[in-house]
Amino acid sequence: MLLGRDEVLARLATADRLDAANGGPGGEVYLEAVREVVPHAEALGDPEVLFKTKVTFAWALRGKPLNGGPLAFFSEALPVLHECLRMWHAEPHLYPEDLVHWMWCQLFLVVDAYVWLYPEPAQRIHRLLDDLERHCPPTRVGTRYAIDRYRMTVEARRGDLDAVERIWRGLRWHAEAGKHFVMPGVVCHEALMWRRLGRVDRAVEVLAPLTAGHVGAAQEGEDGEVGDDLVMPFLCAGRLEEAVAAHQRTYTRPGKKLEDVAAHLEFCARTGNEERGLDVLHRHLADAAEEVTSVEGMWTAAAAALLCRRVLEKDMDREWFWPCDCDDPDCDTFTVWSYSALFSHLRWQVVNFALTLDELNGTTFQSEKVTELLHAGAIVEHLPLPAGTAEPRHRAAPGPAPHLSTATRDDLRAGLRDALALERERDISVRLQQLLQNAVAMDEPEAALEIRLAFLSALASWKSGRVRLFTTLAELARLASHTTHSSLMTADQLDRMWDAVPIALDRVLTYPTVHAVQIQSLLRILEPHCRPGTEDLHHLRWFRVELESRRGDVDAAKAAWAAFSELPSTATYETRSNILRRTRWWLHLGLDEEAMESMAPLLDESRPGAEEREDYLLLPYLRTGRLDRAHAVHERTYRTVQDPPEVAAHLEFCARTGLLQHGREIIQRNLDVYHMYYDDTECSFDRVRAYGPLVRLSESIVANGLDHPWTWPAHECCPASEGWSYARLAKECRPEGALFTARWAELMGTAGRPMPG
Repeated sequence: MLLGRDEVLARLATADRLDAANGGPGGEVYLEAVREVVPHAEALGDPEVLFKTKVTFAWALRGKPLNGGPLAFFSEALPVLHECLRMWHAEPHLYPEDLVHWMWCQLFLVVDAYVWLYPEPAQRIHRLLDDLERHCPPTRVGTRYAIDRYRMTVEARRGDLDAVERIWRGLRWHAEAGKHFVMPGVVCHEALMWRRLGRVDRAVEVLAPLTAGHVGAAQEGEDGEVGDDLVMPFLCAGRLEEAVAAHQRTYTRPGKKLEDVAAHLEFCARTGNEERGLDVLHRHLADAAEEVTSVEGMWTAAAAALLCRRVLEKDMDREWFWPCDCDDPDCDTFTVWSYSALFSHLRWQVVNFALTLDELNGTTFQSEKVTELLHAGAIVEHLPLPAGTAEPRHRAAPGPAPHLSTATRDDLRAGLRDALALERERDISVRLQQLLQNAVAMDEPEAALEIRLAFLSALASWKSGRVRLFTTLAELARLASHTTHSSLMTADQLDRMWDAVPIALDRVLTYPTVHAVQIQSLLRILEPHCRPGTEDLHHLRWFRVELESRRGDVDAAKAAWAAFSELPSTATYETRSNILRRTRWWLHLGLDEEAMESMAPLLDESRPGAEEREDYLLLPYLRTGRLDRAHAVHERTYRTVQDPPEVAAHLEFCARTGLLQHGREIIQRNLDVYHMYYDDTECSFDRVRAYGPLVRLSESIVANGLDHPWTWPAHECCPASEGWSYARLAKECRPEGALFTARWAELMGTAGRPMPG
């Protein structure tokens, strides 16, 4: 039945009462109610009613289930808004201004989402803005102003300073500038934009009208809304007292935007106030540490990662609990964390999202800027702050995990037995973490100790959980060394702790896991407590040499080796694998003579089975003029290489001697060395060092006209990949190797200086 005008408007009004903004349930209920009105409005043929219905329908689509991702909303809403735009543009006199304004506001919400929330390619956003401008008459000054502002934000996202400057200077303050924006928010956003573009002076300049009270209200209770935005511009400009005042006034304020959280985290990280920063972090864990899916989420996660890095550098890392609020007995959320684990989690999300954003932008700006932030140093080594205005969140004891009903010490012990009887590693790990949380919440130190020891043993037997293994060991080591608590640990428990020491140290020095300062701290804590008649001291001194090798400190590595050599010889460290390991130390440091001396026991001609891994010494032989020996070793061994150290040695040898055909054969047989699983974000030290030789050899192959197309073979985690060449291999592996090298450098405390060797 065809409805009349009043009936259609009445149905639309009834549907509109279901909008959450009007106190209704919103969501799909509201959407479907509006959707039912659309065909009646179309059949009616009244342009104003149809326009109002379509604009309302576009608004209601916000409640559509996002099963297809957030862009599923835009794929339906944007065509509806475009239809409204064309209707208005064709006959603007037919439609009331309030509906037209609502249409434009919704269009700008889409643009805003494309720029920041769900980033789209910059060129696509510009095309959308071009279309909006074509349909916007010059008389709509405020709307034109908004379009130009969004052009500026797109160029700011791309890092095009000249374009931003040009557009910014073309914008003029006028009566309708606030038609689509809240003007204090505009000022704060501009200040943030200029600071990220490296123009702190301009950031302070645009904030001046706000701080002087000329823009927006400045009454009590309202100045706190913008105080967060003042913190970093004032700090970077050297206005320290004002920066401290802005931070102190707002750091506990609820309802912060992501950029506000980022400002306080960066402020604390760069002023020597890591303790306050941890308080801020724990107040906003859900925001700062959630999955990075937006531009502001990326910047906030980067600021949190910077804080974590500063915490690690000052040996402030500790075990802490990130409680899960659900009561699902099958919940598999990890609740035991460390700042090392959080740093790794955030750092890779930030790096990967920035790379994706750069692809959308067609520039490298975002990667460069977030890398600067991740590696940022102090602006002020220690900026005193007034006493906190609230209890520090990171010092609060955890509540009990709701997933387990443990009320007594006996419950905890029974829970421990049940946990260890589970089959899957992850199930055991999750349950032990929940039990540990409950033991700490219940103030049961003996039960907590036994759970930690069980967790330590489990982690040591698994290949995963390198960070958690180290953190758990460090917590136990601190407990064992503390006079107040050391009596808690029996001799058997101490044995269990020490059994994990060489395993944990091996893993954190093989893969980038924790900061060098943390490893040094653990070695210092443990050394006075070595058990007599054991190899405890051997383990500690051996891995101290490896740590200094990783850090590239030649003198410290030599001193550590001298200290190790003072100990009685043991069979443990005279095995073939450990001789090769210590040879790699000296190779990493570029110490040819030490490397050849280390390798000598394996090259004794009287020894059965000559050592096939003499190829470790290919470069030392070249550098010391033993060319014939180097060529002979290469010819004998290049067909059998398979692990990163010898692959790297042969590729470098081939690049330096022009044996490019041999190099191609080695690459094709060893592509797995450079294969990364989709979720593998940590690269072993030896693999990192194999990237440089691969790139150099591939570039030599290309330069000598020997490149050709080939297929990367299928792997257990992915199918074969067509379209490869040595040019592509070099192009893709160069930045990948740089990313992993930077990861090692930031954890070894050597960022800014080249990797040794």
